[in-house]
Amino acid sequence: MWQSLFWASLALLLYIYAGYPAILALLGRVRRRPPSDTDSTSLPSACLVISAHNEEAVIRQKVENSLALEYQGRLSIVVASDGSTDHTDDIAREYHDHGVELFTARVRRGKSALLNDVLRSRREDVIVFTDANSLFKPDAVARLAVRFRSPSVGCAVGELTYARDASTVGQGESLYWRYESMVKVLESRLESVLVANGSIFAARRTLVRELFLDVANDFQIPFDVANQGAGLVYEPSAVAVERSAALWEEEFGRKVRIVLRGITGFARLNRRIRGLRAWQFVSHKLLRWSVGAILLVLLASSAVLAGRSPGYAAFLGLQLACYAAAAIGWCVRRRENVPRVFYVPFYFTMVNWAALAALWLFAAGRRQATWEKAASTRTAPARGFEGGGVGAMPVAAGERGARRRLVEK
Repeated sequence: MWQSLFWASLALLLYIYAGYPAILALLGRVRRRPPSDTDSTSLPSACLVISAHNEEAVIRQKVENSLALEYQGRLSIVVASDGSTDHTDDIAREYHDHGVELFTARVRRGKSALLNDVLRSRREDVIVFTDANSLFKPDAVARLAVRFRSPSVGCAVGELTYARDASTVGQGESLYWRYESMVKVLESRLESVLVANGSIFAARRTLVRELFLDVANDFQIPFDVANQGAGLVYEPSAVAVERSAALWEEEFGRKVRIVLRGITGFARLNRRIRGLRAWQFVSHKLLRWSVGAILLVLLASSAVLAGRSPGYAAFLGLQLACYAAAAIGWCVRRRENVPRVFYVPFYFTMVNWAALAALWLFAAGRRQATWEKAASTRTAPARGFEGGGVGAMPVAAGERGARRRLVEK
């Protein structure tokens, strides 16, 4: 029995991290869609919806960044404030004369509830979703919108990068997103990107359905788009930048919330998932969320089998060495420039423990309609690009009108 558990758990891990991308690559060779037209002229009308709750530390920079976007078409900007009790609404109102609309709720009801209200009144062709702490490269929205020139595309997902950060969390998160970006490239060849990134993605307005209050919009919208027969693509040249969480405790909590809302979404929507996307959800999400449990089975079976074979003993030693490196990474987590040999095992272990915690909370009946942000990601606007509008100093009031040529009423 222990041998079966050992080899089954090892095979599952290899499949999750290597087998799934390899199969995607093979399918992409067989079913790859022709590239869509990338002409940036005659872009569809678009609405940039900025989700915010108590974002006074970053909302001004976000609005300034949005006003500086280069878009050859009609682009509206809406700040959707979910019951903010600080100066978020006041700051957003300062930009009313520059075409920025404020949609505010008196009490906090959750991001999805507010988005449902906002989207009922929009008539633009494309809705672009973003968060208050994400800064866009000047051409980011245009890069997303170009993909909708292909009639088969219903959703386009951009690229999230993290501002230069020497912390353990920042280094680990950047590594994670590089791997996820590689997987998205492979999924995009099939026009079947599985989920979006709430920081930067767009969808045809006519394909967006009423959102469940306890399901993340970047999880449900791609699902609904695919369910209507439209394609989902990844556009790596549409770039947003954020600050990563500075503390691992914040990142742990964020991962728990992400996975909990993902499991909730899957529980609500799984009966309608079929074909290729059913396989993708199992491979890319369900099994990935279960990696922590699989690792525990692998460790236990290796320990039992270690006395039977030098091979099992060596594999047990390798696992223990990795967990020891993770423990060292935890001890030095607050330092800068932690060696990769420590921060990679630490971050990998932390993420999978967070997924286990989310599974436990879901089994206990816990659901989450509101999002609690990591405070350290809002200490200052992200800076990740030299020039191009991201991380730039705020625009002087007299210059805003000229740069606001993009919004046409």
